[in-house]
Amino acid sequence: MQLVRRMVGDAAALLLAAQLVAAGVAFVVNILAARVLEPAGRGELALLLQIAYVGSLGLLLGVNRSVIPVYAGEPARTVTRAFARLLVAPSAVGLAVAFGLLALPAVGSWRVALAVAVLFAVVNAFARSVRAIAIAGGRHADYLRHTLLSNGLLMTLVVPLFLLEVRDSTVWLLAYLVVGAVAAAAWFLRWALAGSAAAAPADPARLHEARREGLKLLPFAIARSGVMRFDRFLLAGIASTAALGIYAGVATMTELVAWPLVAYADSRLGRWRTQNDLGELRMRTLLLPAAAYSVVASTAMVGVTHLMLPLLGPAYQPAETLIVPLCAAAGIFGMTHLAVSLLIALRRSVLASIVETVGFAVSMIGYIVLISRYDALGAAYGSLLGYLSCLAVAGVGLAVGRRRTGPNPGSEW
Repeated sequence: MQLVRRMVGDAAALLLAAQLVAAGVAFVVNILAARVLEPAGRGELALLLQIAYVGSLGLLLGVNRSVIPVYAGEPARTVTRAFARLLVAPSAVGLAVAFGLLALPAVGSWRVALAVAVLFAVVNAFARSVRAIAIAGGRHADYLRHTLLSNGLLMTLVVPLFLLEVRDSTVWLLAYLVVGAVAAAAWFLRWALAGSAAAAPADPARLHEARREGLKLLPFAIARSGVMRFDRFLLAGIASTAALGIYAGVATMTELVAWPLVAYADSRLGRWRTQNDLGELRMRTLLLPAAAYSVVASTAMVGVTHLMLPLLGPAYQPAETLIVPLCAAAGIFGMTHLAVSLLIALRRSVLASIVETVGFAVSMIGYIVLISRYDALGAAYGSLLGYLSCLAVAGVGLAVGRRRTGPNPGSEW
C-alpha cells in the first residue's frame, strides 16, 4: 500500500518499529498477567494503569503534543531541557499527591496501590516526553533504542513475577514504575548533556508558546483519554474488575491496529504544519490510503485475535464477542488520530479539542447506558460509537479548518 511504502525508510518506520516492539512485549505481558492474576486481578492491574495514564496527561498539560510542532527540528538537547522546565512544577504536584495518599489511612487497602499509580503517572509523563523529544529533535533511532531497553527491562522483571505466581497487582504495577523511571531518566540525562558544553538558555517565548498551545490541546488530551480509558473505570465501577480484566485482555491485542497510523501521524506533524504554511499540504493523498489500511488491518486483526484468545486461558473465553467491535474501534481510532493531527497542523487546535470532546461525550453516554446492560460488550460498543463520532466531527473540522485557512496555491484535498 502507498501509505506503507511512504513510511519505509523514514521516521515513521522507526516509530512504528518501536511500537511493534512495545506491542509484542505488551502482548506477552498481557498473557502472563492474565494467567497469574485471573480476570479480577488483571482488572485491578488495568484499573491502576488507567489511573496512572490519565494522571500523566494531567501532569503534561498537553505539552507532549504542542512541543512537537513548536520545537520541530531543534536539537534534542534543546527540546529535553525545555521539557524539563515544563514538567518541574506538575511533577512536584504529583509527588506530593503520592506521598499524601500514603499518609491517609482512610483510603484503606488501596492506599499503597493508588500511591504507586500516582508515582507511575509522574514517571509516565517523562516517558511520554521521551517520544515527543525524539520526534521533535529527529532522534527516532534513539527512541527505538529506548523502547528496546525499557521493554527488555519490563520482561526481565515480569517473567519472575509469572514464575513465582505473584498475585498482587500492585507488585506488577511496581515493575512498570521501575522500568519507566530507569529508562526515562537514562534518556533525559543522555539528551540533556549531549552537544556542546555551552548551551543557550531556554527561550521563554517558545516555552510560553508550547505551554499555551498545550493548554489549548489539554481538552483534546483529556477527551481522548476519556474515550480510550474511561471504559476501564466504568467497567470496574458498574460491572466488576473481572469484566474489566476480560475486556483489557482483548483490547491490549486489538489496539495494535491503530499504532501504524499513530506513528505515521506523529512523525509527520511538524512537517505537515510547515507544508500547510507553504500551501503544500495535500490531505487527500494522506487520508485515502489511511482509510484503506484501517479497513484491511481491522479485518485481519479479527482473525488474529480469534486465534490468540485461547492463550489467555479458559476464563477469558467470554471475550470472543468483544473482538469485532474492538477491532473496528481500533481502526477508526487510527483514522481519527490522523485527522486530528492534520487539524493541529492547520493550527486548528481548538477544533481538535472539540472533536475529542464530542467523542468523549458520546462514548460516556454509550458506556453508561450499555455497560449497565451488557458489561464488557457494552464498553466495546461504547468505544466504537465514541470513535465514530470523533471521525465524523474531525471530517467536518478538516473541511472548516481548510476553508478558513484558505486553499493556498498547490494545496488540495
